[in-house]
Amino acid sequence: MKKLLSLLLCFIFLFCLAGCEKFDDNYGNSSTVSSTKEDDKKKPTKIPEIKSDDEVMPTYLDISLYDEENYSDIYLGSDFEYKITYVGSSIKVPSSYKEITKDGWVLVESGEYGEDSQILAGKKITADFVNDYGKKITAVFYNAKKKSVSLKKCPIVKFVLKENEVLNSKSQYGQFWVNGISNISSINDTIEALGSPSHFYCVSENKYYLEWFLNEKDRRSRITVYVDTAEDHIEAIEFSYY
Repeated sequence: MKKLLSLLLCFIFLFCLAGCEKFDDNYGNSSTVSSTKEDDKKKPTKIPEIKSDDEVMPTYLDISLYDEENYSDIYLGSDFEYKITYVGSSIKVPSSYKEITKDGWVLVESGEYGEDSQILAGKKITADFVNDYGKKITAVFYNAKKKSVSLKKCPIVKFVLKENEVLNSKSQYGQFWVNGISNISSINDTIEALGSPSHFYCVSENKYYLEWFLNEKDRRSRITVYVDTAEDHIEAIEFSYY
């Protein structure tokens, strides 16, 4: 009787163990899915390349082309030529005192400079000119020589239009047309005319300037356009050739 009772207890114990065993849902199925997940965990995570984190310019540009300092390998190209008209006059860059005065522009002399003022070697002087209509253009003279040279003998390497007369009817600066962009151009118009800039910089909220470089070896700005992204207009423009 004791042996029979012992056998019965063993049978009950074995039955309980079998009842607690988890059912194998994957029985007869391939284990590819679980092994793939394990392989994925072993793969190294690819860190994305650092690009510009600017939140405004993606509206106008392919931001992936710019690095974290907002530079890109986009250039005007060595064959680039200026086509500039300002208040009815054709402007050449670079230019000279002789050329600009021949076109009717008169130097606004001040206590700081005159046509015979000496520019030291490697230095610049910024001077204003006006025409018969009272319109102004700002010129930058640069002395690349190793000795002092008078202003009127130095080349003009940059012109600056500090204001857009469309935004200020009393502005002394007038109408411009620079390689397809004008006083009424939007930011998209500007980029369409000149192509994407080589560099852009946020001056303050909504205030940016866009720069176009000649080529990889000469990354000095040839054209700089100051824009207001909130109002979508040009505020000022510079064009240069050193």
